[in-house]
Amino acid sequence: MKTSKIFGVAAAAAIAASALAVPASAEGTYHAYIGIQSASYSFRNAWYEPSYGKGVTGDDGMVYFDQITGWDGPTAVSKGGVFTDAEITGDGTYTVSVTDFDFGADETLNLLFVSTDIPLDAGITISDVKVIMDGNTKYTFDEAYLSPDATEYVEPMMINIWNDDLGKADGLFGYTMPTSSVEVTFTVSGMGDASAAAADTTDASADVAETTSASTGNTAAAVIASVMAIAGAAAVATKKRK
Repeated sequence: MKTSKIFGVAAAAAIAASALAVPASAEGTYHAYIGIQSASYSFRNAWYEPSYGKGVTGDDGMVYFDQITGWDGPTAVSKGGVFTDAEITGDGTYTVSVTDFDFGADETLNLLFVSTDIPLDAGITISDVKVIMDGNTKYTFDEAYLSPDATEYVEPMMINIWNDDLGKADGLFGYTMPTSSVEVTFTVSGMGDASAAAADTTDASADVAETTSASTGNTAAAVIASVMAIAGAAAVATKKRK
């Protein structure tokens, strides 16, 4: 048998084992990040934005998503920024925020939004969106206003000077430019209770283990057999393609 065939079978087995090990709750975890842009275009973009989003390191060595990025002429510079992002594991209230920033002499924001990785078709609702600046609540959206430009993910917007529904440059609410913190809290519904889901998963795992033990006497053997069956199928498929 060629090395490539051995590797193919081993890889199939590893993938199958990995799939069996993934907890069900992992599929129901999402993330949220505060997005912001000031009048002079100092910003944190949406996490998926290709040039300045999450994980992007510029030629200048800056990881843009981990800071407020501003400009000195054509040169990108850091404007500080310490972020609190949110891991969304079930229905509840979450907060994203930024502190320790320097927007200089800017007196207004161009954009304020929450960037999530929740698919638009996930059936999840965002409500009770509160904008809090320097510790003071400035405005509450009973229902989140979702960006009409977002094509894949749920993206509540609070300020957008180019959007008619959000009041354009006048905005829906007045504020003094924040100097120490910007927070957005929001309520998620439609995912179900995280703790209940975890309990259900635990109970289901226990039931499976007990049933397997009663019928075969060896849960590990059943898992290994399943993995090997998948690996064998992969090997057969490889032979057929030759």
